Amino acid sequence: MRRVAILSNSYGEDRSGALIGKELIRLCPNIEIISFPFISFGEEYEKRGVRVIGGSAPPPSGGFFLKSFSGFTKDLIESLPIPFTYMKRLHKNRNGIDLIIVVGDVPFLLMSWMALRREAYFLAPCKSDWMAPHLWIEEQLMRKCAKIVFTHDELTASNLRQKGIDARFLGNPMMDELIPESRYHPPEGKLLVGVLPGSREESYGNMERIARVMEALNRRIDNIHFAVSVAATVDYNRMRRILLGLEEVVDFVRGGFVDILKSSKLVISLAGTATEQAAGFGVPVISFVGTGAQTTRRRLLGQRKLLGKAFKFMEYEPEKIAYEVDEILRDQGIREVMGNEGRMRMGPPGGAKSIAECILKSEGIL
Repeated sequence: MRRVAILSNSYGEDRSGALIGKELIRLCPNIEIISFPFISFGEEYEKRGVRVIGGSAPPPSGGFFLKSFSGFTKDLIESLPIPFTYMKRLHKNRNGIDLIIVVGDVPFLLMSWMALRREAYFLAPCKSDWMAPHLWIEEQLMRKCAKIVFTHDELTASNLRQKGIDARFLGNPMMDELIPESRYHPPEGKLLVGVLPGSREESYGNMERIARVMEALNRRIDNIHFAVSVAATVDYNRMRRILLGLEEVVDFVRGGFVDILKSSKLVISLAGTATEQAAGFGVPVISFVGTGAQTTRRRLLGQRKLLGKAFKFMEYEPEKIAYEVDEILRDQGIREVMGNEGRMRMGPPGGAKSIAECILKSEGIL
């Protein structure tokens, strides 16, 4: 029996790794998959039947320590042992591993190589030449540590191939399993705007900022309605309290993220992965600076580069944002341009299956 280790460095990467693992098992039932999540307890793996070894609570910054000095300081003090503990765990379990899949950034790939001293199949969702091309040193490390690099998009893959790196774009697992849940049915005759405040602690502050925009939109558009996606990690009642006074035009939805995307003409998003999924789903996105490390100006400008015309970044002036949202809602042509751009930038679903097939064929298993 072949044994495959999947290493991933955050929640979004856990999901992609788990989807690839699920496809590997489907394609080759006698294969054994083990996962090593870096800053989570591996919930994404567990719910797809993939065995989890270890795991840890996320750092105080939520994994965005390089985005703010305060986040860096908290992480440095409270989470310094995590990388060393993780590498020790990998090294202890290195025997019997036949192949390695790493999902994350290049420093994480290097960490896996230092612990296991073996090349890995590397899914690199964190970088894109649309936004931030790989640095020279990162390219050198990928040559040394990766068998094949699976990129975020074709532009990045093409540029890396020109530099002699075996890079391929086979689809983005982030867009897989986005299937309507049939848990939310919006009211008829309403113009629905989706609201994605995020899934981390900062989501409450984000919701307070979004609320001012919702109030302005409610004054401006008679038949508007909002659907707030409430993540499993967020306190439902606390989120509801933030929107007191808007109850008649707001639905709070847990477990219906894709239902919201399917029904919304536009989303106001201060999320991370969910923002990119919304754009890839073909829904125009409006965003502005939030209250945490995930929604800094720098990070959102990076998302604008990544998503192009699908993503509209604005200064935080609720009335002006409401005016822009109203203009987009009134113009189907603009919405189509934004939707098509998002689908093009993120790619179609099916990435996990294609990547799994490529790995098995490269190993002579399939």
